[in-house]
Amino acid sequence: MTDKAQIYLVSRTIDDPSGAMAPLAEACDGGGVAAVLLSFAFTDEREQTKALKTIVPVLQKAGAAVIARTSPLVAVRGGADGVHIDTHGAVQEAIDTLKPDRIVGVGGLRTRHEAMEAGERDIDYLMFGEPRADGSLPDLDTTIERAAWWAEIFAVPCVGFVHDLDNVAAMAETGAEFIGVGEAVWSHAEGPAAAIARVRAIIATTDVPGREAPGR
Repeated sequence: MTDKAQIYLVSRTIDDPSGAMAPLAEACDGGGVAAVLLSFAFTDEREQTKALKTIVPVLQKAGAAVIARTSPLVAVRGGADGVHIDTHGAVQEAIDTLKPDRIVGVGGLRTRHEAMEAGERDIDYLMFGEPRADGSLPDLDTTIERAAWWAEIFAVPCVGFVHDLDNVAAMAETGAEFIGVGEAVWSHAEGPAAAIARVRAIIATTDVPGREAPGR
């Protein structure tokens, strides 16, 4: 476990891959983004593969692992580093297809029980607090509580998603290995690069209670 959380960036839903490239590259070019989750508005697997082949090399060159909401085979064909699956989706299929060479993450977790069931599988991370399929947002206090509980007890890393950059410090204090950010980055008044720089600065200056900072 690292002493500081890393950044897990969630894209807007992509309907125009060429148009999505500039903001994604801007967000990642300054470094510090550990992973990017890509979601597509279109379901055609050939088009998703084509989009991944365009986007993935640029983000990987910037040091980010690229995770996609897509089928395992599309992820492989498109060169992605892994997939993100909702807890009731085809998690086992993703594990069977991608492990151990690629990443399998799980989100859409509604209860502690669902989180523990997912954590018993051969997955690489769990995500708490991401926007729901209908666009509604989970309660922040519940997400913070869930991330703190998981990070304290379990070995599988977790992503604690925040919808406002003002909440990054509170999430970092939970000990979550990754801080998830999305729309707050894309709508930032000074642009994605400035938003990511702010997240990095907040994480760097936030101590996790009970965890000794380096050099102390």
